[in-house]
Amino acid sequence: MISIPGRIPIHIFPFFWVLIAMIGWLNSQSLLGTSIWSVVILISVLIHEYGHALTALAFGQESEINLVGLGGVTKRRGKTLAKWQEFLVVLNGPLAGLGLFFLTYWLFPHVVKEKMPLLRYAMEVAINVNLFWTLLNLLPVLPLDGGHLLRILLEGIFGFNGLKIAFILSIVLACLLSLYFFISQQFFVGALFLMMGFESYRSWTEISKMTPHDNDSHLQTLLKEAIEELRVGRQNDALAKFITIREQVSKGVIYLTATQYMARILAEQGHYKQAYEWLMSIKRHLSTDYLEMLQQLAFRLQEWEIATEIGNEIYQQDQSSDIALINALSYAIMGQARPAVGWLRCAVQSGLTNLASIVRKREFDAIRHTPEFEAWLKSQQL
Repeated sequence: MISIPGRIPIHIFPFFWVLIAMIGWLNSQSLLGTSIWSVVILISVLIHEYGHALTALAFGQESEINLVGLGGVTKRRGKTLAKWQEFLVVLNGPLAGLGLFFLTYWLFPHVVKEKMPLLRYAMEVAINVNLFWTLLNLLPVLPLDGGHLLRILLEGIFGFNGLKIAFILSIVLACLLSLYFFISQQFFVGALFLMMGFESYRSWTEISKMTPHDNDSHLQTLLKEAIEELRVGRQNDALAKFITIREQVSKGVIYLTATQYMARILAEQGHYKQAYEWLMSIKRHLSTDYLEMLQQLAFRLQEWEIATEIGNEIYQQDQSSDIALINALSYAIMGQARPAVGWLRCAVQSGLTNLASIVRKREFDAIRHTPEFEAWLKSQQL
C-alpha cells in the first residue's frame, strides 16, 4: 500500500492499481493506453474524493482518503454534522468531478494540437471518464453519492422512515439498472449494480427491524437534541438524554443509536468496561466504525480472543493497520506466534509506521524467541 501523509492523508491499496489497470486495458488494449487510462482514473478519483474531504475539513471534521477496490472512500472523524452540511459533503464529490470535466472540455480545443496525439487521447479519456462517472455516481442507488443524497433528503423529510424508503428505492433501481446493462451485454456494470442492490437489500433488512418507538416524535426529538448537545461539546448533557432514551425503549433504531453514542461518550471519558458491555450487547448491529471501537475496548480490557474475533471480521471491510496491529498484539499475548506474525505482515502492508519501535513492545515478549517471530524480524532487517 502507498501512503501519502498530510492534512488529508491518502492511502492507495494494491487492488486499486489492479482495477484501474484492468479498466485501462479493456478500453485501450495497449500498454500505453492502459497507462494513460490509469493516470486519468487516479487523478479523477482523487479530485472526486478531495471534494468530499475538503468540505468535511471546512466543517471541522478530520478526513482521510482511501483508494480501494472499486474506487475511493473518504473516511471522516469528528463532530456530527447537520443534515445540510452532510448533504454538501456528499454533493461536493460529484461536483468536483463535474468541475474537472468542464475544465478539461474547455481546455481541449485550446491546448491540443494536431501533432499531440497522446495529449489528445488523454484529454478525451478524462472528458469521458469524468462525465460518465459523475452521472453514474449521481444515480439514487446506495452506496453511490446519489443514493446518499437521496437518503439525506428523505431522512430530513420523513425521519427514520426516509431511510427505509431510500433503501427500497435503491433496491428497485439497482435491479432495473442491472437488468438493463446485462441486456446491453455490459456485464461488468450490470454485476456492479447487482451487488449494490444486494447490499441495499441487506441494509434494508436491518433497517426494517425498526420498532414503533422509532416513529415516536418525542423520542426522535430527544435523540436529535442529544446529538446536537454532543456536537457542541456538552457530553454530560448529551449522555443524560441518551440515558433517558434507553430508559424508555429497549430495542429499535433509536435504542441502538443512543447506545452507540453513549458508548462513545463513556469510552472518551475513560469508562471502558461499561462502554464495552453496551457495545457487546448490540454487536451484530454495529457499523464498521463502532466495531473498530469495540475491538479497541476488548484489547484494552484484555479480552484478547474477542479482540481478534472482531478484528478478523472487520478487516475484510476495512484494511486498517490499526485493526491488524491489535490482532497481532492480541495473538502475541496469547503466545500464538504464527497468527501474530501474519497480522504484523498485514499491518505493514496496510501502512503501519514505526515498526522498529512497535516490535519492541512487551506484548511481543511471549513470542519474541519463537522461530516464526525471529525469522520475520530478520526478513524485515530488524
